Amino acid sequence: MNNLLTQQDLAKRWQVSVKAIESYRKEGIITPVPGIPSIRFNPQHIAELEGTKLERFSPLERKKFEREIEVLEQENEKLKGILSQALASLAPVINL
Repeated sequence: MNNLLTQQDLAKRWQVSVKAIESYRKEGIITPVPGIPSIRFNPQHIAELEGTKLERFSPLERKKFEREIEVLEQENEKLKGILSQALASLAPVINL
């Protein structure tokens, strides 16, 4: 995980007071990372709130995943065809 942001870090980043950050948190505008004893914010979540979309994968990883998806979609279509043929051949037996 990236370095988490403290309330002070976020206040400095947004050029507001720590009290403003606390208010945003209490209002549910920003949510801290759950499960840790101190209040910390995920930088990716904050960037998304700021309107900056951070890419989760590098372009190479994205291309690899797109290829995998394409192969899986082709395999899925092939399996649907096999299943369709099996059901068609079983239809007379099932309708006894």
